[in-house]
Amino acid sequence: MRKCLWILVGILVLAGGEARSLINPDYQPVLHLWKRYCVTLGGQVVARDEDKGTMTLKVTEVFNGKFEPKTVTIAAAEGIRDEVIFIRDGLHIVAFVGKDLEGHENEVLFYTGSGIWQQAEFDPNARGQWRWTAVLQSQEVDSLFGCFNGDAKRFYELMLDAKAGEDFFPPRPFIQFRDGIEVAQFDPPPRGVALYDIDGDGDLDAYACSAGGNRAFLQTEALKFEDRTEALGLAGVTSPSCSLADINADGRADLLAGGRILLGGANGFSSTKLLPAGADKDVKSCAFVELNGDGYPDVVVSKTGGGLRAYLNPGKDGFGVFRDATKDMGLVAAESGAGQTGFFAPGDFDGDGRTDLFYAAQGVGGLLLVQTKQGTFEPGRLGLDLSTFGEGQALTGAGCIAPLWRDDHMSLVVPMDASFALFAVHDGQLAEVVTATNELMNEPTEAQLATLCEDLNLDGRVDIYTVSRSDTSTYHTNRGYGSYMNSGKRNPQAFPMAHRVGAWGAASGDVNDDGAPDVLLSGRDGRLVLMINETLANRKPKKKALYHEKKLLETRIATVRIGGPVGVVNAKLKLVDQSGHLVALRQTGTNVNVGSCSSPVVNLAVRGNGKYVLTVVWADGVTREVPIAFGDGRRIRMSIRRLAPTATNAAPE
Repeated sequence: MRKCLWILVGILVLAGGEARSLINPDYQPVLHLWKRYCVTLGGQVVARDEDKGTMTLKVTEVFNGKFEPKTVTIAAAEGIRDEVIFIRDGLHIVAFVGKDLEGHENEVLFYTGSGIWQQAEFDPNARGQWRWTAVLQSQEVDSLFGCFNGDAKRFYELMLDAKAGEDFFPPRPFIQFRDGIEVAQFDPPPRGVALYDIDGDGDLDAYACSAGGNRAFLQTEALKFEDRTEALGLAGVTSPSCSLADINADGRADLLAGGRILLGGANGFSSTKLLPAGADKDVKSCAFVELNGDGYPDVVVSKTGGGLRAYLNPGKDGFGVFRDATKDMGLVAAESGAGQTGFFAPGDFDGDGRTDLFYAAQGVGGLLLVQTKQGTFEPGRLGLDLSTFGEGQALTGAGCIAPLWRDDHMSLVVPMDASFALFAVHDGQLAEVVTATNELMNEPTEAQLATLCEDLNLDGRVDIYTVSRSDTSTYHTNRGYGSYMNSGKRNPQAFPMAHRVGAWGAASGDVNDDGAPDVLLSGRDGRLVLMINETLANRKPKKKALYHEKKLLETRIATVRIGGPVGVVNAKLKLVDQSGHLVALRQTGTNVNVGSCSSPVVNLAVRGNGKYVLTVVWADGVTREVPIAFGDGRRIRMSIRRLAPTATNAAPE
């Protein structure tokens, strides 16, 4: 059986409850429920009788308090017996049992997923016998819906962490950017952008694409950028998108501008004919992507009306002209999007070590192209609505593959014109889980174009930043456990004005080396703007700090720079704690959105001191494990190369 059969069989959509509008994250499951009930327990449904309206719950965990019964029988009241048909075998349930309050001693509140909370009462003489009395609808229990409205299993996991004292489910975004720095003005507006160390001095530089001429800006002083386009030999270069990487293992940055490669040298860039004739025709977006596992960056180009093209770097056999492998990799087939138009996103979605592709092919509703052992792409249709209300230019769907649904597995987020899709492997199946992500589904912006996935608030979880073609961009804080929060409602001043005028592309990187990723925007108004992230600078002790603010003050950051002649593009980083739990997963080179390029330097955040093991897997499979000991300082810097150990724990800042 082929490894991607599970994609072709179909997609499981997590059933959502009725649509609700009020979301109140200030109402916290631990602070407001755990502490108000005598017992918090978890279990799984092991039996149901739809005719009698009963179900049996096996108690698998007592999170808080004392509860002796090993099973619970729940009998639905006459008016709600039909509700049992919506409960599936194996469903995880969290229940809050009994209040230390007169008249409420026998009350039970339990959660069955999709924002649906249930009410019951137990027999004081038989605590394992419950009478299910009500299904709490949104108009009756808006605060509970805001407390948690995601997947039931993820809620169970939150309670497990609460029992261990490791829960973190923030009620606020806890993020702050300052007024943007205008790097340059373009006419027409820029499209793809990049934050990359172009000149090799250790500081991030900026690059922007425009039909009026691409431009390169070197950071000559702290947050001071100078236009060095001509000096770098880039005058006259135009393209809608770009990517930067070292493709020939000489230690210098090389540039992919649309379908052309320019090699970096001591005196700037020089044009080449490394890509076949026609590669630069009708380009919509492009990126350096590691496709065949040899560590040398290859090229993927999306063509307007021409599907995806794959060009393999022959570096392992002697650097030279890239080979057109589009046919060999199965991308000329109609079911793989041949002849279509759309953006693409690379990443190891299924965790097998090979790079997969998402293709926002408008005409076929989007494709997840999973790479097989044979090096071909196996397509699976996702059924997305990628229309843009009469705009026939495929101007949405520039998604990203990142650990979004779970911290230890990759997911795929796709922005559509006025909604989101989020795909993850859930209970062994490919599932569309956006209905279980709190505000991600309910709070999009308009004319959504592209997503940037990055831990922007430095809490250890990857967030979602989405740019709009015509409106305010959005930032969704990853609260963990599959839940997201729209920061615009909680803190509308978190982002500067540049965030509110629409953008054609975005890239991330720590430009001022303070440990927090900054964001470069190609503004719809023609401005290239760098938004400086001041989240860490504002993270200071308070006299009356909230629980989550205290947790954030304990956050420690490892800034990891991956080195080596090959294998850096699409390298993986895995951070494991002392118990063997994978707490962070990252992959470089996945934030390509409309043909942008983000810095390959990775910031990993954990909440609290301790010892960890960082595993780096270069794209050709070379692996190194490096111990990390977080002390009292906020941040350590690490440089990890593939051959000789160079990782160091610098003095804490």
